[in-house]
Amino acid sequence: MPTFREFLRVAEITAKDKTSSKRMGEIVSIMRRYHVARGLTPEKAVAVLEALGPTYVKIGQLASSRSDLLPKAYCDAFEQLHDHVAPLPYAEVLGCIDDAYGVPWTTVFSSIDEEPLGAASIAQVHRATLLDGTVVAVKVRRPGIVEQMAEDITLMKHLLALAELTTTSHQTIMLSLDNALEELERTTANEVDFTVELRNLERFQQELADQEGVTSPMPYPAHSTDSVLVMEYVEGVEIDDVAALRARGVDPAALAGRLVQSYVTQVLDDGFFHADPHPGNILVRDGEIVWIDLGMTGSLTASQRMLVGRMFRAVATNNAYDLKEAVLGLSTVRGEVDHGALLSQMSSLLEEYGTADLSDINMGAVFQELVEVLRTQNLIMAPSVTMLARGVVTLEGVMAAIDPGANVVQIVSKHVVRQSLSPHHIEERVVSLLTASAESAEAMTRLPRQVSNAVEMLNRGELSVTADMKVPANALATLYAVCGRIALAMISAGLFMGSSILCTTNMEPRILEVPVLGALGYLGALVLGVYVIYRTLASRHRMRNDEELR
Repeated sequence: MPTFREFLRVAEITAKDKTSSKRMGEIVSIMRRYHVARGLTPEKAVAVLEALGPTYVKIGQLASSRSDLLPKAYCDAFEQLHDHVAPLPYAEVLGCIDDAYGVPWTTVFSSIDEEPLGAASIAQVHRATLLDGTVVAVKVRRPGIVEQMAEDITLMKHLLALAELTTTSHQTIMLSLDNALEELERTTANEVDFTVELRNLERFQQELADQEGVTSPMPYPAHSTDSVLVMEYVEGVEIDDVAALRARGVDPAALAGRLVQSYVTQVLDDGFFHADPHPGNILVRDGEIVWIDLGMTGSLTASQRMLVGRMFRAVATNNAYDLKEAVLGLSTVRGEVDHGALLSQMSSLLEEYGTADLSDINMGAVFQELVEVLRTQNLIMAPSVTMLARGVVTLEGVMAAIDPGANVVQIVSKHVVRQSLSPHHIEERVVSLLTASAESAEAMTRLPRQVSNAVEMLNRGELSVTADMKVPANALATLYAVCGRIALAMISAGLFMGSSILCTTNMEPRILEVPVLGALGYLGALVLGVYVIYRTLASRHRMRNDEELR
């Protein structure tokens, strides 16, 4: 039966939901059509999202990277979602640009191509020319998409609450979807705000400046708003088009090595990486790698970068303990964790790859199996780490297309070794060691005073010590049995002594000159005494033969 809390949740979401009854009718109709109340499968979830429209398709695409919250089968299914969106009419695109600038688009551009370069659920991109003749790409947000996205997310919350209310099956999936929806609400807010992507482009330009043969489109902040993004127009071939690369004299193997090295540098050195490195987002222009579409990026703190590097190194060196410690540092605990079982699971995971050659290890597969292990231990990885895991999986797919002989683990391992030997890293380790030593020395100087204070508090009765001793069940059972026999022996002795006292009196009735009550007491004492002796000898026999005592 539904709980009162579930009823309240549905009522709260219903009160906040300002969606028209027509849209709600469409949603309910779709849910009924796919019989969602009877259960949800990955295939059915994809069909429902596609039927709900482009906003839900985008949400499904973003959800595919949250394998720590959603089952792997659902993430794999959501990866197959595509934006089936017709482009906006040209006149409407121009109107959107006019509204964003507050002035006619002709004050900024000399021309805008009518045919879009691409159209998706949130925006579409057109080739354009600035007044100074510079060719640029203009990304235009669809009108009303911000409101529609917020509205649809509210509707998803509403539907999820109703599903939890009307069905008792798939409760684990329902909880995972609820957590994922909260994360997606934050993510999609950044996705529809082009000022976020503008900042990403600016930062990427700075981060890639030191990487030879790697770049990203130059942004034009003066001409960009939250709904219109203007950036350098990049014309090149997709990185997995091996035939086109060779026709242009580009060596795919060298390109693959440079690509992975760039991604590893983004992750471990800069802590800012492209979170969707599929072939359509990586172009090759005159032999140069160009990362495009910075709408989805990930960020890692300094400590997270260190732990990610430790995780890569643990996989490469088959170190289960280091892998366990690294993933614990990168995860959020949502319940009880069995550390012994977790270490065993890590060892089993590494044993699967321990006999394989380093070049044969698929880091993406390791990541995915690792996430599945964490799910069983009430651990959820940080969103940025799961984005990285999905990015590595995608990148390995690209590598397989352009250079099957290349391997991410080998490149990462070499990078980690170089990083650990760099002067900057050594300096950080020395500073960390000195800091830890100073803290330990300070703690040692405080220890005698702390011990003295604790003893003084104990003497004054201000400090109490409690202990929780756990005795094995079989030991407790034996103790109870011994106590029972001692009690029976004491009862037998009491009956014997009491009967002896009664026999010295003239109590009636009597039998053979002995009071009947005294005779019955002697009989009871005899029976109990014989029983205690028998159970004692039997227990001694079992103990000598290593049998369980009873």
